Amino acid sequence: MTRGDVVQITYRGRSVRAMVLLASPNERSLMLGFDGALGDADRGLFMGAMPVLQDDAGVYRDLLHGDEVVIAKAQP
Repeated sequence: MTRGDVVQITYRGRSVRAMVLLASPNERSLMLGFDGALGDADRGLFMGAMPVLQDDAGVYRDLLHGDEVVIAKAQP
């Protein structure tokens, strides 16, 4: 994934369209931007952006809680 890619992210059971705002050269670290909020009131919300890091198993995780974030290329 590279900067400007449109993706579908799923986080804690909710799925939204997002854009890759920043991407490291190895694609392990991403900043995702989206409209609205993701998360929940108990553990915290991401408002409009979410930083993620890919772990050694290839799973993307949010940087605040370490929860899994599923990222897929969005359909046009």
